[in-house]
Amino acid sequence: MKNNLLSILIFLCCAVTTQLLSQRVWAQTASASMTLEQLNAIKAIKIANLDKDTYFKSGGFILDRYEERPAYVFTYSDGITRKIYLYKVFSAEDTKELGLLAIYQNGKTNEVKPFVIPGASADRKAWDAYIDDLKYVGEKEPGLMSTLTFVLSREMAGLLSGNNGKSDGGGTKKKEEYNFCFAPTAPVTLSDGSSKPISTVQVGDVVMGYNAATKTFAPTNVTRFNTHQGNFALAAVWLTPTQELTADTRNTPATLTLLEATANHPVLTAAGQKPLGNVTTGDILFRMENGKLVTYRVVRTEKSVRSVNTVYNLSTESGAYLVHETVVMDK
Repeated sequence: MKNNLLSILIFLCCAVTTQLLSQRVWAQTASASMTLEQLNAIKAIKIANLDKDTYFKSGGFILDRYEERPAYVFTYSDGITRKIYLYKVFSAEDTKELGLLAIYQNGKTNEVKPFVIPGASADRKAWDAYIDDLKYVGEKEPGLMSTLTFVLSREMAGLLSGNNGKSDGGGTKKKEEYNFCFAPTAPVTLSDGSSKPISTVQVGDVVMGYNAATKTFAPTNVTRFNTHQGNFALAAVWLTPTQELTADTRNTPATLTLLEATANHPVLTAAGQKPLGNVTTGDILFRMENGKLVTYRVVRTEKSVRSVNTVYNLSTESGAYLVHETVVMDK
């Protein structure tokens, strides 16, 4: 009897919290009304790698990791690790927000269960389907309802305290929120001075980091690895050592070093952090040569040199790492 009452209470809390969360989130954005057909289509989307696939398009929808947050992780006394991943869902046609996708993962069986949370203006049938999923799917999996309720309550508390993400006036999530990335072949400098493509870096790898306060290089751990699918334009800057910048060598191709990234990825300049797309000719960037900090001057810039379909970025303990042996910042 007590277990039944507890299940009912958790179910009610989850349903009420979801409704409040949807009202708070979509009151601030231009949202579209989710239909039952859209809800079922979103539930059917398969995500290959929940930890890495934080932004992608599928079946007429855009899925974007909620506030770029990692999974909520729960370990109960039964020893099973449970995770909840949250995605915002947009219509690919007009980029209007439709709702949220919460994905529950059982760490023992690796089974996943999706829950599509409609927006406040969604069709009644979509809301009925979500409630049915809570009742007939959520209650059958031990630990699912409590984890989902906690996550939604936590996000609701954040919204009520004012700690919520912002959208632009049209309700579309600004692209600079996730376009901080490098092409797959961008070389990341490792702790031993060698390098490897950023696409092959893994969480836990030790790369060369940079401490802006002490202006020194030191090994640092990769704490997060992100990849995004789509069509991404790369900005570029060409650099030359400041000590070689003379009238005779200013335009010597052999002295130029190329750095490419999405325009909004931050790099370290003598004037502080700047998005790569805002770097201008004459700006000073920093590189590592023989383990020492060397200044390079920008002699040429391009807003868009080429496009790639997949981009990558890292998070590190130091907050900065090296690409093309040039100091770049975590996003």
